[in-house]
Amino acid sequence: MFNKTKENFELEVRKFAKNNIISKLEKQGIDHQQLDEKDFESLIFDEIEILKSDSKKVGAGVGIGILISLVTGI
Repeated sequence: MFNKTKENFELEVRKFAKNNIISKLEKQGIDHQQLDEKDFESLIFDEIEILKSDSKKVGAGVGIGILISLVTGI
């Protein structure tokens, strides 16, 4: 069950990253279908890494906020 959930999550992250890349390319006037498949996959991989990094930053911020709330009692 956990593996299935993990697979679904990874597929959704990949879809989200792919849509982000397509949107960014369209804003620049570039058709993603004109790119080499290897280059497009590389862009998707980079976008996934950015999403992971951003998620870690948000998680750390939330954790710090909870810690401060617990320490200060607010």
